[in-house]
Amino acid sequence: MFRRRRMLLWVLGLFGLVILWVIINVAQALQANNWLQPRITQADVRRQIQHGLPMGSTEQQTIAFLHKIGAQTETSSHSNRGVISTDGFEQKDPNGRTLGAAFPNAYPGLIGSGGIYMKFGFDAKGHLTRYDMRDVYTSL
Repeated sequence: MFRRRRMLLWVLGLFGLVILWVIINVAQALQANNWLQPRITQADVRRQIQHGLPMGSTEQQTIAFLHKIGAQTETSSHSNRGVISTDGFEQKDPNGRTLGAAFPNAYPGLIGSGGIYMKFGFDAKGHLTRYDMRDVYTSL
């Protein structure tokens, strides 16, 4: 009876070590191949916007720029009139419009992943006046 338990403990311990070795090697391989590295960061996006999208740009220019840098966008902006948002973005200019855009898979991961979600605000004449972005993470 004692020998069986000892043998079972040895087998379970060996099995645990093999599983741990596999997990460590898979994680190292993923990291070495940059599979878990951010595809783009908020700082990268801000830098690109500052250099390539001046305030005062039209909605069409903004959408074209966002497509050029690889962001997914809504097809057109929506009116801010009557819109209530938790971040107060639309309320800053109730006569303007807001365009949403995203890099939904900016931060890959094994258990969780994340994206960069952006809002672009336009005045009543359709010119870019502001933008905001945030990271959003999800997990299994």
